[in-house]
Amino acid sequence: MTASPVQCQDGDNLPSALSRHFIGSAQDLLIHVDPVTPGHTNEQIAQIFSLKRQLQNLPVVHGERPMGLINRSLFHNMMAKPYYPELYSRQSCIAFMDKNPLVVDVDTSIDTLTALAVQTGEKVFADGFILVEDGCYRGVGHVLDLMQAMNDLQARQHRQLVDSIDYASLIQSSLLKSSRQALADRFPNAHWVLWQPRDTVGGDIFQCFNLADGFLVAVFDCTGHGVPGAFMTLIAGAALERAIASHGHDDPALLLASMNRYIKQTLSQHSASSRSSEHPDNSDDGLEGLIVRGFPDAGHVLHAGARMPLIRIRPEGGGHGEVIRSERRGVGYAATPVDHEWRNQRLDMAPGQRLYLASDGVIDQIGGRRRIAFGKKRLVQTLLETRALDMSGQKHVFMQAFNEYRGRQVLRDDLTLLALLWPGA
Repeated sequence: MTASPVQCQDGDNLPSALSRHFIGSAQDLLIHVDPVTPGHTNEQIAQIFSLKRQLQNLPVVHGERPMGLINRSLFHNMMAKPYYPELYSRQSCIAFMDKNPLVVDVDTSIDTLTALAVQTGEKVFADGFILVEDGCYRGVGHVLDLMQAMNDLQARQHRQLVDSIDYASLIQSSLLKSSRQALADRFPNAHWVLWQPRDTVGGDIFQCFNLADGFLVAVFDCTGHGVPGAFMTLIAGAALERAIASHGHDDPALLLASMNRYIKQTLSQHSASSRSSEHPDNSDDGLEGLIVRGFPDAGHVLHAGARMPLIRIRPEGGGHGEVIRSERRGVGYAATPVDHEWRNQRLDMAPGQRLYLASDGVIDQIGGRRRIAFGKKRLVQTLLETRALDMSGQKHVFMQAFNEYRGRQVLRDDLTLLALLWPGA
């Protein structure tokens, strides 16, 4: 018995998966094409292709199981050869069938399907693929639709990632609101803050606490930037909060030591060899930081730092700027002993003097005609040249000078520069 010609369900206009709202699996790429069987002759296949000019491939099934695909171009090329019509017209269509097409389940993810298509090779771009459910034929799919679906999926994933990071930026900025308010309350019109992540979120944070007899301010430059850096700022903030709860606000060196223990414990960084062959996944992260405890009535500050200097600028006529070095040990890193002790330094203050806490993102920024770092010397000189301005004016001029020096160079790191005017001027 001779099989009857079959037709595509939707006539000449083959359906496209791209009309669907979201493509998450191979099911969403399914195009229904009525299959043919081994009982169909090549003459009947020619008739089908003649009637359905947009039909590029015909699936061949045995019962409900797929056997192969007949490619339109290959079929016509073979039937155009001398004597082939006479020899093959009445033979089974499996003569020109690809017996090893790509066959995938309708539940296959777009990522997996893309990988399978690449492994299959060039022919899949012409032949497409067969979709099955529990091994039974359900339809076909086109690689162009798959490519578009992959692009859409990547775009969607990118949008989700960007949206998530944008929202994380709001959270990170919100975490700084209390410190901004504390600075505004303690230093009205007598402070300024430059805080600019290199990416949408960053690894720099600043903290300020108003106390009955003064204040505590801190700047931390955590390992990394972007999302990893932002995670580290959460750990740093928690470490400082716990340290203050345990030891109070009056001993910056003790606070750094407590933070060191907390970070090392949290990240399992107990020794310099923690990233050994036995523990290759252990991190080596921490922070550079500076904590300043101010006593305005007593006229001095206590400060302790880890790889971050404290800068003091005196009023005009008061001499040069001072860069007060801190210790070279970072906080929390594997190489920093768990029992390391920092030391406090006392600095007597006079009305009108200014203190600056700066992360190395400011100091290390490349720029200028020679494309070298901004540097501590240039930072101090810029602050000296603008010390006669009020705090708002100094920030504005500094930002102009810094951006002019940076030029078209990208930011190398997160930026934090916190400025305080000692009261009583």
